[in-house]
Amino acid sequence: MRVGQGGNGPGPLTPDGSAVELYEITQIHGEDELISAAIEPGSNILELGCGTGRVTRPLLARGHHVVAVDESPDMIARVSETETICSTIGDLRLDRQFDLVLMMSYLINVADDAERLRLLRTCAHHVRPGGSVILQQQTPGMLRGPAVMVNEQRRMEISDVEELPGNRQAATLTYTIDGKTWSQRILTQNLSEDQLAAQLAEAGLQRTGYLTPDKTWVRAQLN
Repeated sequence: MRVGQGGNGPGPLTPDGSAVELYEITQIHGEDELISAAIEPGSNILELGCGTGRVTRPLLARGHHVVAVDESPDMIARVSETETICSTIGDLRLDRQFDLVLMMSYLINVADDAERLRLLRTCAHHVRPGGSVILQQQTPGMLRGPAVMVNEQRRMEISDVEELPGNRQAATLTYTIDGKTWSQRILTQNLSEDQLAAQLAEAGLQRTGYLTPDKTWVRAQLN
């Protein structure tokens, strides 16, 4: 498990404590529609951190071509509909460029500046000139607790929230679905617009806009 992170519950877990079985049954929430509206039809997409393919499959169904990457063999084994690569994001270096490099699930909020720069350099290496990098980021105020959210499909609880130096936060997320419970301890860092812009620039990228008013979806391009 990564420092400050971990998880428990049924089935295999990834190095950051994500539960593979939980990802398998988590539904799409319009991410594919949002992404597809921001790019050209039939785009070539490099999806970094694809998990079990929750967003991969809907993007394929919309006519895009996706290369799906994840560091977890247990996650990537669930994706059979397209080309897959088992690799950490920071180490990935393909001899190909893509119309879109996509990195969701708040991976950009890793609480380690050096690791975040590695992620962004991977994005910059693989996006073609004129193409886009789309990042999903956690924004201040998103991680608040204690809180419980319940719908007809799941119960999610946020607990043990810690405010840490450097605008970092730790929290425990507990999910219960169909009688199964998974718990994950996460460690994240909220980034100011200036902080993100500086790290994008260091990786050779520049922010060119947001896909949503709440600024959780960021678009960047090569400098």
